[in-house]
Amino acid sequence: MCPEAVKQVINALIDLVKRQTLPRFYQRNTELKLHAMAKIFVDHGYTTFFVALNVFFSVIATIGNLLILVALRKVTSINPPTKLLFRCLAATDLCVGLIEQPLFITLLLTDFASPTALPYVSQVYSALNFILCGVSMLTAATISIDRLLALVLGLSYKPTVTVKRVGIVLIIFWLASLSVGFSHYIGWYSVAYCSSFVFVLLSIFASVFSFTKIALKLRQQQAQVQQRVGQEQANGGGIRLNIARYKKMVHSVAWLQMALIVCYMPSLTVVILLRIVTQRFGNLFLFYSATTVLFMNSSVNPILYCWRIGEIKKEVENTLKKICQRSST
Repeated sequence: MCPEAVKQVINALIDLVKRQTLPRFYQRNTELKLHAMAKIFVDHGYTTFFVALNVFFSVIATIGNLLILVALRKVTSINPPTKLLFRCLAATDLCVGLIEQPLFITLLLTDFASPTALPYVSQVYSALNFILCGVSMLTAATISIDRLLALVLGLSYKPTVTVKRVGIVLIIFWLASLSVGFSHYIGWYSVAYCSSFVFVLLSIFASVFSFTKIALKLRQQQAQVQQRVGQEQANGGGIRLNIARYKKMVHSVAWLQMALIVCYMPSLTVVILLRIVTQRFGNLFLFYSATTVLFMNSSVNPILYCWRIGEIKKEVENTLKKICQRSST
């Protein structure tokens, strides 16, 4: 039964109680109990919906990101440092689907969980949320910076941006995010929220700056190439091919970045609003919705990988074919 129908039934019962010739205090107590019962039914209706939705997205994120991690091992067209950044992003998305979303589902199913275990589950969930969201945002911003460096450095890109250096940067990201998650776990909430806000601002600024610089640099290079058409033809069209390939990768990174921002902004907005607006059922529904949209990013990213990067799509298809062949034999 939908929540609106439940409300109508409860209101009808309340009207029936009011018509009876009962003492006023009994009528009032009965009316309060019916209102509480209506709220419980409505809460359970929305909770069931969000549990089912998060179970679906959790399965998609787990399977999808496992396939992406397997495909990235076989892809050769992507530079190793960039591939390492994609692996880190896919690994955080895998942790969201495999660990964080089940914890969120556990918090939704409070009636079936142990009351003594729920506070610990809530603390672990919140700490993981800070850790994984921080690493995801910082990694996505670093991918955009990596694409800018590939364009600006040119031939100096490979000796400058190495797998070892990128690995050190990712370790720093994980340690910083772990410290933020730990600070929230031990009760330093202001430190955790302020640090996360700084991470978000830095990530958005780095991404916007990188894509703006890339667009200006590409326009400048395109003008230079048009002035040297004869030299480009002598090189057999190599410059045009490299620029076209680079643009395709930049567009793929831009899609990933936009998906992350679109999925993360509702959750950030709700966190800010809950500090101002009074606690109501609408706010609870808003919180569930924003959290589910945030988790949905981990399910959308594998689809974007397959859609925008052809070689990853081929490797995912090959992996699925092998799995189907093994299951059929």
